[in-house]
Amino acid sequence: MAVVWRCLLIAGMLLAYTQAPAQIYTCTAPDGTRIFSDKRCGSDATLVKGITESKKSSNATRAPVPRKSPEELETLLTQCNAGDNTACMTWTKGGGPAELKLREKELQSTCESGSINACEERYCRDGATEECRSRVLELATLSGDSWYLRFQQKPQSDGPTTYSVRCLNLGSRALKDVTISCAAVAGPERCRSEIAAQAFPRLDAAASSSCATL
Repeated sequence: MAVVWRCLLIAGMLLAYTQAPAQIYTCTAPDGTRIFSDKRCGSDATLVKGITESKKSSNATRAPVPRKSPEELETLLTQCNAGDNTACMTWTKGGGPAELKLREKELQSTCESGSINACEERYCRDGATEECRSRVLELATLSGDSWYLRFQQKPQSDGPTTYSVRCLNLGSRALKDVTISCAAVAGPERCRSEIAAQAFPRLDAAASSSCATL
């Protein structure tokens, strides 16, 4: 989800530069993301066409761009994330930043009301940041230093219970999910992870061991 915020910053910068003469360059960062800058940002930097524009006369009138619907803005944002500069501009002028900020406020409110899914969407889009960790670990019904329980699927009979665990390893911003199954009957090998050969008597031990291997 980091791309959403990146596009908000990019599109806002591009909109600002259309108000005065400017040249915008784009290049590819080491992690594969697109970077926009008013200076050459790398050896592959290319000039973004259609961004440079002379300052308009104060008496000139410009027809307002109609506000786009949420569905239209979502489509434009997808195109913008794919590298369509025109879509970035249309998304910005069509109310994209305001719509995105509204969505962020809704997610923050829902997160504070106890929704771990809203917290993940709002605070974990850039990976396991400190704020992401504190938000989700505070709400999780079961967690450890490097993981938390997202949800569980109870069996219809006496079969095993399936748990979805998300790993938050210290020193890494990667978010990785692990599925762990625990039998209904207690025992030394009650809980087994999908990625580890060793089984454990409890869910927390299986989760900690599994996340340590990622």
